This record gives sequence, C-alpha cells and structure tokens, in this order.
Amino acid sequence: MSKIKANRKRVRFALSAALPLVLASGATLAAGEVSEMQREDFFAYCASCHGPSGHGDGPVAIELKKRPTDLTQLAKNNNGNFPYVRVRAIIDGRGQALGIHGPAEMPVWGERFRQEGRNDTQVRGKILNIVDYLVSIQEK
Repeated sequence: MSKIKANRKRVRFALSAALPLVLASGATLAAGEVSEMQREDFFAYCASCHGPSGHGDGPVAIELKKRPTDLTQLAKNNNGNFPYVRVRAIIDGRGQALGIHGPAEMPVWGERFRQEGRNDTQVRGKILNIVDYLVSIQEK
C-alpha cells in the first residue's frame, strides 16, 4: 500500500470517528458555510476526477473515457434548483437502481465506505458532507 493511500485511510478514519462528536455537540453552520470536514471529504473522494474546484478537470480526468461532470453546474442544469436527493443517490450508489448513477468509472461511494468498515450513520455522514459541499460550490 502506498504512503498516500495509507495516509488517506488514516485521515478518513479520523474524520469518520469525529463525525458523531461534531453532530452530538450541536455545532451548526450558517447557510452557505462549509465545514472543514465537508471540504476534506470532497478533496479526498471527488477532487481527483472532478478537480479541486469541481469543474471536471481533476488530474485523473484525462485518463477517463468520459469527462467527469462539472459539479458546479448541477443547480444551473436543474432549473436553478440543486438536485439534492438525486445527487445523494448518485454518490451513494443507490441511484443505480434508478438508472442515474453516472459513468461506470465513478466509484459507488456508499458501498466503498461500508467496505472500509463504516456503519450506516458514518456512511450517511460522509455522503451528506460531500453533497453539502457541492451545494456550496454551485455557480449562478
């Protein structure tokens, strides 16, 4: 296992362990604010393909058959409304049953998080972190 992969696992574990503590603390964010955990989850799981700004231009994108979706345009492409439930289903992988998962090259993150030993609450937390981050990067 590479050092980067090992470090990612340690970071992911630490973040997933911290989620219940943050939720229990009652900490809240003002509308439009992004937590460090949301940002870190996006960068850990999405930025390699979708790019650091979410435009679909990550370093891995050039290797893919289909360019990754520009995640900053999700609301714009949905009549100005962010498709929260649909995006959550796509990331989780449950969207496959609806025929909306996206390219086969995109990981099924819900399944992947469960394989890493996370429980359902932690998996939901990871996915919601990513979706909430995506809400924050929408371009008008």
